[in-house]
Order: sequence, then structure tokens, then C-alpha cells
Amino acid sequence: MARKIIHDENYLKAISYCMDHGIKIYAVPKNSKEYFVEVNDNGNIFRSPEAYNLKQWSNKIIELYVFYYYKHNPTDK
Repeated sequence: MARKIIHDENYLKAISYCMDHGIKIYAVPKNSKEYFVEVNDNGNIFRSPEAYNLKQWSNKIIELYVFYYYKHNPTDK
């Protein structure tokens, strides 16, 4: 069964903006089946309190890139 992924229309723009401005979001393994999501915002590292499975972490990363993009560009909504 294919994964259903719903993205904001600006998600690619959001990823590019964040990378250009020192915001990196990535998965960190908790064990072989679960992952934490970490945000490195110009050296300030934040780890998600919950772990995500293989199908969830990639969507969470995109969701966070979009969040940070709109946080820094509120008029682009």
C-alpha cells in the first residue's frame, strides 16, 4: 500500500529556505524501528520528545520544515 502524503504547496521552498538559513531537520535512530526527529537551528539542537516509526518520521520532518519556513516568513502563507 502506498503512503498517503499531504504536503503544503510550499514544502520544497520551505526545505530550501531552511537549508540556506542553517536549519537542518533529520531523523536519529532510537532503535531499529523508531526514530527521534532532531532540529538543528544554527547550532541549537532540539530533539522530539516522542519517537516515530519508519512511515511517520519523514512526514514529520517535512511538517517541521514548513513550520520553520512560515515562522520566519509569515506573509508567505
